[in-house]
Amino acid sequence: MVTVNEIGGFEQATNAGYVRTLYLLDIAHLEGIIDPLTFPNHLNSLTIPSNGLIIPVGCNVDKLGFQPKSCLFTETTGRDANGIYYDANFVLEFPRDRVEVLSWVQATRYREYAAIWEDYNGTAYLTGCHEMGLEVQSSRSVASRNAVTLSITGRFGFPSYYLETINLTDLFAVADFSFEFSFDFNA
Repeated sequence: MVTVNEIGGFEQATNAGYVRTLYLLDIAHLEGIIDPLTFPNHLNSLTIPSNGLIIPVGCNVDKLGFQPKSCLFTETTGRDANGIYYDANFVLEFPRDRVEVLSWVQATRYREYAAIWEDYNGTAYLTGCHEMGLEVQSSRSVASRNAVTLSITGRFGFPSYYLETINLTDLFAVADFSFEFSFDFNA
């Protein structure tokens, strides 16, 4: 007797390509992740629950504003002497030579990021973590088109996780907590 496991199939929902929204969070501000491999949850084995990203109050998150359907994401799996790895790569293009984009790249060139992003199907993801991040590289070209291209890459020991939402207020755990004693309701 053989059991056949069907994976995928033709009866799936419609599929739209490209990255719609991309936020970059400096991993120096990402204090922790309630990742589904370490902390299994009721959702599935690859989804981070709401309030699953732990950051300090008031930290900055960079949103990259690019034209629709100009940001691609690829993730490839490989194996070497250290085990399984996942190479993640975002490639996005800004039309024209953009001073603000190049200034941001220069100002943040030694930072590593975790990417919070959403595709055109409405699925949200997290790529990177508080221990390993993505690096940003830029290139400019003035040829048949004048453009600034960003390549955001990293290698991880786990795939990109799913997120329940792309809404930042739902993603980040916020609590009024202190070690002071009080009888107030929110103490």
